[in-house]
Amino acid sequence: MCGIIGYVGKSEAAGILINGLKALEYRGYDSAGIAVLDKNRLGVVKAKGEIKCLEEKLKDESPRGNIGIGHTRWATHGAANETNAHPHCAGHFSVVHNGIIENWREIRDGLEMSGVSFESETDTEVIPKLLELNYSGDILEAIRKTLKLLEGSYALGIICSNDARTLYCAKKSSPLIIGLGKGENFISSDINPLLGRANEAVYLEDGETAAITEDSVSVYDPDFNLTEKEKKSISLGAGTAEKGGFEHFMLKEICEQPQVIKNTLDSVTANGGVCFEDFPYTEEEIKALERIYIVGCGSAYHVGLISKYNFEKTAKIPTFAEYAGEFRYADTVLNENCLVIIISQSGETADSLAALKTASESGAKTVSVVNVPESSIAKMSRYSVLTMAGTEIAVATTKAFTCQLAVMNMLCLYIARARGACTEVFSEIAANMSATLPKKAEKIIENTEKIKTLAKEISEVDKCFFLGRNVDYGAALEGALKLKEISYIDCVGYPASELKHGTISLIEKDTVCFGLISNRELLAKTASNLAEVTARGARVTVFAPESLGGELTKIGEVITYPDSIPLLSPCLEVIPLQLLAYYTAKEKNLPIDKPRNLAKSVTVE
Repeated sequence: MCGIIGYVGKSEAAGILINGLKALEYRGYDSAGIAVLDKNRLGVVKAKGEIKCLEEKLKDESPRGNIGIGHTRWATHGAANETNAHPHCAGHFSVVHNGIIENWREIRDGLEMSGVSFESETDTEVIPKLLELNYSGDILEAIRKTLKLLEGSYALGIICSNDARTLYCAKKSSPLIIGLGKGENFISSDINPLLGRANEAVYLEDGETAAITEDSVSVYDPDFNLTEKEKKSISLGAGTAEKGGFEHFMLKEICEQPQVIKNTLDSVTANGGVCFEDFPYTEEEIKALERIYIVGCGSAYHVGLISKYNFEKTAKIPTFAEYAGEFRYADTVLNENCLVIIISQSGETADSLAALKTASESGAKTVSVVNVPESSIAKMSRYSVLTMAGTEIAVATTKAFTCQLAVMNMLCLYIARARGACTEVFSEIAANMSATLPKKAEKIIENTEKIKTLAKEISEVDKCFFLGRNVDYGAALEGALKLKEISYIDCVGYPASELKHGTISLIEKDTVCFGLISNRELLAKTASNLAEVTARGARVTVFAPESLGGELTKIGEVITYPDSIPLLSPCLEVIPLQLLAYYTAKEKNLPIDKPRNLAKSVTVE
């Protein structure tokens, strides 16, 4: 949620901040603003809506200066309007904030009793008010005193009109990076705005604060003692976060899947087998596992649900897929013989991070699957697997999902082999078959005519049902979420087996239903369920492997994809569903990359 950017250097800050906000806009686009400091004069411009609305205002009133902060907002406290937009200011200070101050009401009430007035409805405005009250000439001391009063999460960018050379920042439970350039330095919520401008980065830990000039970075620990920080190189190219000729980031990212799936599989396989380097748990510890919990939010949960079925079938171990926000409050019984796998694209998802803390404190073994190596979840888990999806800009995840699924399939094989639950021959066959997935994914992406036709047909409907069993139920949930997120059609994924237990009452003439059948073992029962909705007038389209397509034509339209073994099929099965969502939203002329009310990285509860 929300994106912050800060700059200090020799260049005009306003343009750099705007470009940085564009690279962060997928984190929120309800409003945006910048504050630029020129000597001791602070210029603030804010606008409701997307970054382009702010750009339009800046044509007439762009502030000058070489130091500044910017923010793009996903509204939490307070409506999405210009007054609630960041930066928020008080006296000498201007602040941008990503996170939630949980005790803001208590602080605000106390400040109002002291005669302090407020303009906005936000939790953030208490921060500059506190800074100003705590300021007596020492900026760091004002920051120290203010941070002690805040409960919750924050990544803060701070500038003070009495110091036109120094950009300040602080972090707790929200992502924040310091980018190191030549004669200029940055702060940012993630790596994207730094690409092409900074060669190295410093990753702040919770409780740390920094004072940054154009040629120096001083980092302070939670007790405000100077601390040494390692500099990490930034390896991604400047074009990573660009559309590259595609109309939308979502389509670009769908089309990147063959390559990123290959890259991800190459990173966890070697010599025809599965290879997780430096895996910390021994075969004896893996054999002693009593159960596995796979935890995630949204699409990451769907990866977990698909993986649950695969782990139980292949590794022969009780496995539970859990929503992170439920897992953290469920008082789940955990011990050293439990493995908790946390899945998160950003590695900063608030509920998933809290679930990981719960698992770690209970003594459970922990593994994470993330797309950002220096993320909080990657650092906190005992072992972390990095997917090779690259930067994902579209809010609706596509390539990160399939890369997560690819990793989980290989992890399933690794654990199955360690437990003696599958043979070495099966493991090698599955690993070798996984190497064929990129070419098969490419074939799906190159043949979209039937999907485009279907998208046009359903673009005016108001509800859709996705039905599947076992792993296909997980894929059904993901297909429904994709279509719902960006087309605004009310879509629901159901287990096909549950139709007669209530759901079928919603089926009427011309109701759109999608049936998912990836495995011949599931064919007869799911086909029977689809026949039941067909008999009640539903319009049914079935998504199935090529080898099953001919057996399903009596039920309805059939869209096929290349065959694979059951363990791997869902990785292909979801790609036509991604394309269906994309082309349906395109038919409706909707903002595909930035659907309403959504943000890419959910860093608050």
